Amino acid sequence: MTRVVLLGLDGFPHRAIRADLTPRMWDLAQRGGRAPAGGTTDLPSSTDPGFCSLLTGCKPATHGVRTTSWRYARLPGWVGVETPRVPAIFDACRAAAVRTAAMVADDRALLCTGSADRRWPPGGVIPHGIPLDAHGYPMNAAVHPHMMNAITDDSLGLVFGHLNEADTIGHDQGPESEAAQACYRETDRLVGELLDALVGRWADTIVVIVSDHDMQSRTALAPIDPMTSEADGRWDAYVPDGGAALVHLLPGVDPQRAADALLRIDGVETCEIANDSLAIVGAKPGRIFAAPRYSAGGFHGAPVTARTVALVGGGHPAVKPIADAIQRTRPHLADWAPTLAPLLGIDLGRVDGLNLAS
Repeated sequence: MTRVVLLGLDGFPHRAIRADLTPRMWDLAQRGGRAPAGGTTDLPSSTDPGFCSLLTGCKPATHGVRTTSWRYARLPGWVGVETPRVPAIFDACRAAAVRTAAMVADDRALLCTGSADRRWPPGGVIPHGIPLDAHGYPMNAAVHPHMMNAITDDSLGLVFGHLNEADTIGHDQGPESEAAQACYRETDRLVGELLDALVGRWADTIVVIVSDHDMQSRTALAPIDPMTSEADGRWDAYVPDGGAALVHLLPGVDPQRAADALLRIDGVETCEIANDSLAIVGAKPGRIFAAPRYSAGGFHGAPVTARTVALVGGGHPAVKPIADAIQRTRPHLADWAPTLAPLLGIDLGRVDGLNLAS
């Protein structure tokens, strides 16, 4: 049976994958493959949209989860949905009797893992006594034993693991801080232990390591407020998500004229018209959208943080064509599920992502 191990490193920068800082992941990439410029994700480049794309094979326009801001307040319907409106890879595995596990450092279980045969935290509830990071998520060392138990269970075809500390430390102390560098090293050590445990079935195994987004450092530049004179009856509200924002367009407004006006706002770099009532704007490097609160160190959401880690390794014959593909073309997070599904013998149905091995 083919075994797939999919590791998601929250907020882990592509630039941290290098021989001196993360030698185990670097070695995996040298023997397998690595996207030279990293992978990519949609805006806002944040946790919930990113992991929903990874685990459904669909992009936000299809799965509907457009922002992580749902975690902090109930948001209006024009923003999107709180949980994906399409099935995840775990649902397809269950339908095909392929057993799965999801071991994640997130009390909401990253929205997509409800159909996994084994889950931690159980029921999405963090057990009492588990050591937590500064944002209330289980520390990497607390998740690691559960991931180790899963990948050594030969009955499991797909194991998904998620480690969160790089994101928390990047937000609080900055992605280039000494604390962040130490976290990257320690994360690599834990990943190395997982790789060592896979050796016995290496020939049957595919390992994919990704992140959901990158992270950039805060600067002293003023936050961007879209509710400027440029709004002028074109939009009436926005939801910030770090270096991106979802903007509500008013009925009857010409979307292209609204986009042109949004691009005139100081600090705005990109504007995508998602539909007649929604525009998604991205900030220039170092800029953040005005919000009720801000991270002290780093943030994401912007075009510059839409770069993801994208590594593949293992002894399975599919590793080489996947490695060749990501060398040529930057993979989107939505490409990984359609790539892995045929190897697991499952059918995802209609998705947005591409099979990198075909």
